Order: sequence, then C-alpha cells, then structure tokens
Amino acid sequence: MDSFLRFQHAEILWLVPAVAAALGWFFRWSWHKRQSLISIFVKSRLLATLTVGVSHRRQWLRMGLLIVALSLVLVALARPQYGFHWEEARQKGLDIIVAIDTSKSMLAADLIPSRIERARLAALDLMALARRDRLGLVAFAGTAFLQCPLTLDDEAFRQSLNAIDTTIIPQGGTALKAALETAKQGFDTSNDNYRAILLITDGEDHEEGVIEAATVAAAQGYRIFTVGVGTPSGELLQITNERGQKSYLKDSEGQVVKSRLNEALLRQIATAGQGSYIHLRDASSLEKLYQSGLAPLPKTELSARLTRKHHERFQWPLGLAVLFLLAEVFIVDQRRVGRPDGPIRSATVIRE
Repeated sequence: MDSFLRFQHAEILWLVPAVAAALGWFFRWSWHKRQSLISIFVKSRLLATLTVGVSHRRQWLRMGLLIVALSLVLVALARPQYGFHWEEARQKGLDIIVAIDTSKSMLAADLIPSRIERARLAALDLMALARRDRLGLVAFAGTAFLQCPLTLDDEAFRQSLNAIDTTIIPQGGTALKAALETAKQGFDTSNDNYRAILLITDGEDHEEGVIEAATVAAAQGYRIFTVGVGTPSGELLQITNERGQKSYLKDSEGQVVKSRLNEALLRQIATAGQGSYIHLRDASSLEKLYQSGLAPLPKTELSARLTRKHHERFQWPLGLAVLFLLAEVFIVDQRRVGRPDGPIRSATVIRE
C-alpha cells in the first residue's frame, strides 16, 4: 500500500485558496451591501427592533460552510489518490520505423516553411495517431543510420525527431535503398509483429536498386509506405551560410539546383513494398495514410507489463462537502429570544 497521498490533477489545488478568498470577499461585500440598503429604508432606532432574533454569527457560519464545501469539491476534482495495486497491462500494436530524408533537397521551400520541417511535423502527426504502436526513426541522406530504436516512449521519439536536420548526415545525396536496409535492421525479427517502414522524402534517389530492395523487403514480411514531400514543379534550393546570408545551391557545373518531387518513383516503391503512397499536403495526409494503410494491419502483442493502478479517493472530500452543505441547510438565522418582562408598547404612528 502506497503511504503517500497524490493528486492526478494537482494544478486544480491552486484554485482552492483563490476561490475561497473570492467567495469570502463576495459574501462580506454582499452582507455589508444588504445592511446599507436596509438602513436606507429603515431608521436606525427601529433596525434593532425589526432584526431582533437574527443571529449574525449564524449567518457568517453558513457562509463559511459554503466556502469550505466548495473548496472540498475542488479538492475532489483534483482526483486525490491513496494506495495502489499492481495490474498487468497488455498492449497490442504495430512496429513502425519512420525514415526521414535529410538531404539538401529537403531545404526547398515549396512547402512552407520547408520540406524538412513539414516532414518532422508529419512524423509528429503519426506519433499522435499511433498511440499503441512502437515507433523508430531513421535519418538518411547519402547514407543512413538508426536515430531512435523502436520504442513506446513518445518523449524519446520526439527528442530524436527534434535532432533531425539537413546537417545531421555529412554525406550528401539521397540513398533510398540504404534507408530501407537500415530500417529493416531496426526491427526485432524474433517476434511475428507486423513491420512497417514509412519513407518521408521528395524521392530524389541518387542510387539504383531501391525498387528491387522494396520487393525483397515485402517478401520478407515488411510493408513499405511512402510520403511525398514537395511539389512536382519543384523549387530552387537556397542555403544559409554562417553569416546568415542566403544563396542558391549550385551543382559541380555551376548550375543552380532545382529540386522536384518524384512521385512516380515513390509510387513504384510503395507498390513493390505492398504499401501505399500519399502526397503530403496538410495535417490530414498522415491521418488518411494511417487509417487506410496502417490501422487495418493485424496487431500483435507488443508488451505485457505490471503497472500501478492508483486507488481513487475523491469520495472522501466529496462526502465531506455534502455534509457541510447539509449542515448549512439546517442552520437557521433566527435564534431563540425570550419574552419581554414588561408590557409591549404599541408603536406610535406619526401623521404629518
């Protein structure tokens, strides 16, 4: 049994003193306001007679009970938890490795702000969709390496993704075949989990053999999906030097380099890899790909582990709040007043 009290939404507790102080100020203001309004219509010498038997102490007590009850309701909303038990959690999902192109062509701004930034955002969209899947990350340009092994830890995947840029791999070019081979090495082949490779690239391949590599991978049980980043019309590539000055990227012959999206090649890779292709246009592109291509794949058990199941104790402050509200209802403002010893004098009516 855990001996510590914890709150699932501890941030709500900051509202308790603020709400209590605000209600206390409001009740005090309204009480004084009511007294001032009464004094306008009733002369001060008659006020004590008309309010005989009214207990101000009980009025303030009722207000205090309301403040405490509301404060306890806020504490209940913070979900206090005390104690726990161990529970076995089984999770089923896919193994997905995302391979992101980090070559210089990904600096093209035909997608705002750039292809590499949109590729990173697309990977984050996939992470939000694949909540029960293990994700891995491969960065590739002229060569490829495993940036993040398969993991269920979203934060580890996000940190690895934030490190992705066009300078992470010194060797220039775009080697799609190397990206596929490196992604395959990142999977655990000892289980029968469905293994999917997601290529996010503009498709400018500087090597041969990627179609054959995709065919072989499909025969080995891998599914290959491609995401095209960029536009078919292309964009001139700009680079920024250390001084912040921009200039156009030129090839070995001094010609300005223009990068275009090669949709035909990416479709061929997806077909050979028994997957599908999608052109990255907006935030819904990855959702369409996941729902139509990845989600229907059979899911296998990825992990079975013991997790803490904390015991909810919101009933305690909520029950106390109900008791305080009931007490406030049964407390009356009137107190018992003894009968006067002398005769009651009638009020004299003054006529003008």
